[in-house]
Formats: sequence, C-alpha cells, structure tokens
Amino acid sequence: MLFLILVAAVPVSAAENETPLRISGQTNDSINAYNLGADLAAQGKIQEALAETEKALANEPNWSLALAQKAGLENALGKYQDALTSADAAIAAGTPDMTAAMAGAWANRADALVHLGRYQEAVDSANQALRIDPTIEGAKTTILVAKTMIENAGKSSPTPTRKAPVSLVPVLGALAVVACAAGYRKFRR
Repeated sequence: MLFLILVAAVPVSAAENETPLRISGQTNDSINAYNLGADLAAQGKIQEALAETEKALANEPNWSLALAQKAGLENALGKYQDALTSADAAIAAGTPDMTAAMAGAWANRADALVHLGRYQEAVDSANQALRIDPTIEGAKTTILVAKTMIENAGKSSPTPTRKAPVSLVPVLGALAVVACAAGYRKFRR
C-alpha cells in the first residue's frame, strides 16, 4: 500500500537550521534523489519515484530509509518479491534509533507478504512495525486484511464450479494511495 512508503519516507531533518542530518554519510545528491522520489510518490508517479530512489541507493546502497521507501514503491508497482527483498535489506541495514525507517521497512515487508499469500508472516511483520511506531495505520490495516485472509482460507476452498473469493488487498492499496498524499516530511537542505 502506498501509504506505507510515505510513512517510510519520514526522514530525520534539522528543521530549525535547515541542515540535513547525515546518517551513514549520505551525499547531497543522494538526499536530493531520495526527496525527489518521495515527492514523485506523493504525486502518484511511482515508476519515476522508484528511479530516483534507486539513484539515492546507488551512492549509499545500505541507506535503510531509502531501502524502506524502495520497498513501498515496489509494492505499489506489484513487485512484491522485490519489495520483500528491499524491506529485508532495510531492516538488516537499519539501527534501532532509526524509527521511521525501521517501522516503514517492517510495514512494507508486511504488505509484500500479504500480496505473496504469506499471511501469518505478514501479521508478524505488521506487529513488529506497530511495536516500533504504534501510529502506523497501514500496518493495522495489513493485519486486518491478513487475518481476514487466514480466516477465509479456513472457511472455503475454491472448486471447479465456484470462483475463488476476490482479494481486498488491491482495493485497500488503491484507497491508501488516495489517503497518503500529505503523509510525509523530507530531508531539508
């Protein structure tokens, strides 16, 4: 769900003096590319946002905040296995003091897992995101969807004469896109 990438795009900034706080040595080019990616995502230009985020990662491949953003963008593009890989990389590269990056990475991981049909893992990842940041509504939604899918799997199975139930995950993702446009802050120069 795109909402989650914008939650993950909540970088640390020094708003008072407009000087960016550098975490593990990001260059101005990396920060600018990351910010442009976040702006493009907010405008719904997901493919362009992904390209900018990848530019940021070209200079700093272990930047957990950019990796978390990349995971959310890949989810939005339906590249769920790639999103899972990016989220796992963000989690591995992050540090506990990077709350936004870690919460966003876990939430984006949960999203990818729902789309991959790994519902219990999705619940576990979303719960981890909520332990880090209890305000991530997207993680709560992911838990609801995953638990519903788990319950539905136990109640019915498709037969040749009956269609499989329609997944609500893409619908919820589309609704999240509409709701997220103002949900992020970015690095400041």
